[in-house]
Amino acid sequence: MADYRSVEIEILGETYKYKVDEPEEVINKILEAIKVDVEDYSESFGKSKVNHILLLMLLNEKLNTIKAKNQIKEIIKKFDSLVEPPKNEDQTNETVFYWE
Repeated sequence: MADYRSVEIEILGETYKYKVDEPEEVINKILEAIKVDVEDYSESFGKSKVNHILLLMLLNEKLNTIKAKNQIKEIIKKFDSLVEPPKNEDQTNETVFYWE
């Protein structure tokens, strides 16, 4: 069973609490990046729009994830075409013996 611990972060005066099971150094790095991004966006959107800012950031992350997955699929497809030569439909993998 996962060992969860509580973490919290304050962003624009709001405290957010979560339970996580990831390493502390990973979570702290992510939370700090989120905090910096939200504070940067708040200069354009306003400090009262934290929910809108977080949704915008989530949408951007999902879009980046979809793009990355598609790029990985394309790389795998290219790699497969380099590793495995295309098969001719007339060729088979069976060995055929003939009697003379």
